[in-house]
Amino acid sequence: MNYIGSKSSLLTFLERHIVELANPQPGWTLFDVFAGTGAVGRHFKQRGLRVVANDIQYYSYCLNRALVGINEPPTFAGIVPELPAPAERLWSDPIETVLTYLNQLPGTEGFIYEQYCLGGTRGTPFPRQYFTDENGKRCDAIRQQIELWYQAGRIAEDEYFYLLASLLEAIDQVANTASVYGAFLKRFKPSARKPLRLERLGIVPSRERHLVCNCEGVALVAQVPCDILYVDPPYNQRQYCTNYHVLETIARYDRPQLSGVTGLRAYEHQKSGFCSRMHARQALEQLLRRTTARYVFVSYNSEGLLTASEIVALMEGYGRVVVREEAYRRFRADVDRVNRRYKADTVTEYLFCLWKQA
Repeated sequence: MNYIGSKSSLLTFLERHIVELANPQPGWTLFDVFAGTGAVGRHFKQRGLRVVANDIQYYSYCLNRALVGINEPPTFAGIVPELPAPAERLWSDPIETVLTYLNQLPGTEGFIYEQYCLGGTRGTPFPRQYFTDENGKRCDAIRQQIELWYQAGRIAEDEYFYLLASLLEAIDQVANTASVYGAFLKRFKPSARKPLRLERLGIVPSRERHLVCNCEGVALVAQVPCDILYVDPPYNQRQYCTNYHVLETIARYDRPQLSGVTGLRAYEHQKSGFCSRMHARQALEQLLRRTTARYVFVSYNSEGLLTASEIVALMEGYGRVVVREEAYRRFRADVDRVNRRYKADTVTEYLFCLWKQA
């Protein structure tokens, strides 16, 4: 998923310095308090750590619940015996059987089609085209079937979140946006015209019991014992709850009241203090003060609301601080890069390490 602030391309940088500075041992707990799409938690799960992943956004919880919380491929024993095996193969595994069945469902005119597709919103005050009509209907059909199976007790919780995560990954690939859902494009881009198709997720095997939460991070941090606290907060004024509101609605499928051209759902309860310069310093200070972790690693960049010197000064009140940095290619959510001016093509990505004193 193309996600603002994703650390997928910085995992080597993060691992190198976290290993260098903290020397984590197998069985240590890493708490990823703002987990996003789960790239960091999944990476350190592979390295043998116990991971606690949290995010206030429910779509993020669904992704982490699958990619971090599941330790072995689901079997779908409650539904596979009744589903037709994929016709094109002589043998298929349970995941392939279920995904093929869902991918072949006929579309239905549900909430996603009615609110986020041109066919459903044409003639209304706010016509929208986040997805093609076909993909909107396919999304509705798949999302409804997943919920029917779960509510009937036909699929287990791990299986439910596996399918939700697969749907979220797939629908994002065919979204008619410039990476975020703050707006939709006036014309369908080529990738948005491709048919929605669920793909299997890579499950990281593990013997550890990993925990995934859907809470406000600053409030939760005092309740989670951990060896390493990893903090990757929002860097600027753009709220994730508005940038990814469509994914939130698909994940919850709760038919919320929508407003405005972009169809925003109510989001006041999901706003982050880190998106306000007035509150960002206070929010970081609360994390540092409340955590029981010996090591705290904070990711930030040179264009954030807080400066590097401000973060260092704040962290030094709790122990010894070391800073590592690396040049990083800027995230661009714009398709039209000619009319949008950027300060530079790269920013400096910081990793602040605190050895917290008792």
